[in-house]
Amino acid sequence: MILSFISRCIRTPALYTLSKRIVTPPCRSVSHDLPVGLADAGTIFALSSGQGRCGVAVIRASGPASSTALRCLAGLTQSLIPPRTASLRNITDPNSREILDRGLVFWFPGPHSFTGEDSVEFHIHGGAAVIAAVLQALGSVPGMRPAEAGEFTRRAFQAGKMGLTEVEGLGDLIHAETEAQRRQALRQMSGELGRLYQNWSHQLKRYLAHVEAFIDFSEDELIEDGVLHRVDESVHQLQAEVEKHLKDERRGERLRSGVQVVIAGATNAGKSSLLNTLCQRPAAIVSPIAGTTRDVVETALDIGGFPGPPE
Repeated sequence: MILSFISRCIRTPALYTLSKRIVTPPCRSVSHDLPVGLADAGTIFALSSGQGRCGVAVIRASGPASSTALRCLAGLTQSLIPPRTASLRNITDPNSREILDRGLVFWFPGPHSFTGEDSVEFHIHGGAAVIAAVLQALGSVPGMRPAEAGEFTRRAFQAGKMGLTEVEGLGDLIHAETEAQRRQALRQMSGELGRLYQNWSHQLKRYLAHVEAFIDFSEDELIEDGVLHRVDESVHQLQAEVEKHLKDERRGERLRSGVQVVIAGATNAGKSSLLNTLCQRPAAIVSPIAGTTRDVVETALDIGGFPGPPE
């Protein structure tokens, strides 16, 4: 039973970390080691602050050509700006030298960045024309390409900056609409869930080592009496802990995606009035005339932190 449970739970494939030396032109920053895959993926850029008109927009670039983009757009000729320090610069087109905007520039040399790579951020005015011009200018820098959806986070994961549960927590935090969703996502992004799973993994490895030692050396009388019994009790205790964790009635999933509730009933039974009471606003027309509400009315609610769109 012990070996069966351990074999189902433990997953310890051999991990081989390869690295590749980045070779950069003279105008680029000092190279550093990156995992294979990241080194060949090029330099990406994207609008990180979301679409729409706003006061300040953030454009991020990550990869070996980030220092080139910084020099080209910020007009730097020799040394780069101090790392992780805001610098007010004119943002210029690298070809025409036309000033596109004036904003703050941040330089994050790898591996001390979100993605683990050389990264740069341009904090510019959030007008559509300004954003489009800066993105076009970045696209004209050799080695730069637009980022795919979620590619910055994927690179952070591949570089070991974030674990899988932290990546999921980050996605949940970005899409959180209620206070309960925010709290749960922040706990997961902080690594709380990942540490729990890692602790289980360490326990299973330790129990497995005891079992293997008992199999290999029990006849030599080098193993204390009762070791296997104590391991059996520990495995049962861990199994109960895992089962309890899995039997949370999918609370986290319901909190993440919400619950869909359909309000249905006879004509003039008070469905619209009930919906308006839940929404605390006139979401549906209320009238003594039967059949006033003919279309499906859908609205989002926040009830105790749980999102739910009644229909």
